Amino acid sequence: MTKPINLYALSRIREEEAFNAVEQHQSCYKEPRRTQYHEIESLRRLADELIRHGLSVAELDGFFCSFHIPQIGKEFDLLRFTEKTCLNIELKSVAVPPEQILEQLRKNRHYLGHLGKRLWLYTVVTDSMTCCKLSLNDELVPVSFDEVVSAVSRTAADHTDSIDDLFRASDYLVSPFSTPARFIQGEYFLTQAQEQIKKSILKGVDSAFSGAFFHLTGRPGTGKTLLLYDLAKTLSKNGQTLLVHCGKLTAGQYKIRKEIERLDIVSAGQLLSRDDALGSYSYVLVDETHRMTTAQFEAVCSSVRRNDQVCVFSSDPEQILSTAERRNQIAQKIEALPPAGTYTLSEHIRANKELSSFLLCLKNLNHRAKAAVDYADVALNYANTTQEAQLLLEYYRRKGYTFINYTKPRFAESPYADYEEDFDTHHVIGREYDKVVMLMDSSFFYDEDGFLQGIPYPDPDYLYPNLFYQGVTRVREKLALIVVNAPELFDRIVSIIRPSE
Repeated sequence: MTKPINLYALSRIREEEAFNAVEQHQSCYKEPRRTQYHEIESLRRLADELIRHGLSVAELDGFFCSFHIPQIGKEFDLLRFTEKTCLNIELKSVAVPPEQILEQLRKNRHYLGHLGKRLWLYTVVTDSMTCCKLSLNDELVPVSFDEVVSAVSRTAADHTDSIDDLFRASDYLVSPFSTPARFIQGEYFLTQAQEQIKKSILKGVDSAFSGAFFHLTGRPGTGKTLLLYDLAKTLSKNGQTLLVHCGKLTAGQYKIRKEIERLDIVSAGQLLSRDDALGSYSYVLVDETHRMTTAQFEAVCSSVRRNDQVCVFSSDPEQILSTAERRNQIAQKIEALPPAGTYTLSEHIRANKELSSFLLCLKNLNHRAKAAVDYADVALNYANTTQEAQLLLEYYRRKGYTFINYTKPRFAESPYADYEEDFDTHHVIGREYDKVVMLMDSSFFYDEDGFLQGIPYPDPDYLYPNLFYQGVTRVREKLALIVVNAPELFDRIVSIIRPSE
């Protein structure tokens, strides 16, 4: 459990290595982090000034230092909570532009607002001890240091020592599919990595006077779809924009198409029937490009070159569902264009680190986390019969889990036909869910090298393990697996959570 520290006591340590070791030990952060010397000095100056203004050492208890929201990467310099209030102090060692401070404090309000507490948001420039706060009107207001002292004093008496249960990544992960209203209203922020890539792509688009291509890549859960939709929304302010979704459109996408001017969203299956209309757009963005047919891909490329358009492809070659997608090699064709820029999102922000580690182990039993992982968010279940599996599915559905079943084959029987899904693997492309439950049976097995394999799918165009990963990588917080009448498979999966000897 993450623990608060005493500002005064920690700030007495001036040597960088010792400071970081003590901070890590006292705060019990799960992941190592690095506080730089100038940040240490800033903290010391703040603590000294608070003491000079009459506060006691005890009144500097209860601060969470350099706290990161899990998965999001959002960091706060100093946080302290009471039952009704949240105090946030951001430290700057030297003066920075006011607009930079304003943007940071506005983001802080966004990320802290869901707590339902009264927010006091301050920035202190410690070389001059000048201070400002974010007003209720979202304006930056200069204040005296005395006001900061008062805020610290007023939150000293009943501060909270617990922070871990206050923040869930799912409170901030806006999906254009699941929460279109929040996306349309802009009630989200991009991560630092997403922001940097967005700036780079927009800079490239600005300088592109003829047909140009850009390529955005990343594994599931790294935020490709949100970034692509955010780019589309931004570009639509400057010209007609087409967003192509390589899957079935959802109600959320229809809502976005209706509400945002100059932004059209279509499925890839509609492209060839409207080839002549492609030229009417200034910008073309394609999500899940690796799922396109060769004809669809070539239609987009031809239009971009012919009409001097700008195109952004988003792809994840690891999320291939069918043999046809593997044969088409669309991601390789994008790189052969070549694109004006290729950008990769690498940080996983959808699932927590424990879930990400478990999924890697599930794919390859030889993968083991360097440190012990309890996998508390993974539930493994065994069903001897279809009837037992149905009872377990109902149990998890009542607990709020979404059941993702395997897409039914078009011309053959499926071993999963008896199960009524919430969604199949083709209807969850690009979507995400807090809790997911999936089935596995003797259709799956591990080869001698420890890699998860699958028997041939009834429709030979699809691959069982790929359909499984398409579903299981939709999860944000909790995963339940039900293995049906496959004891050897279950034993191999259980080995992931079994303590090492």
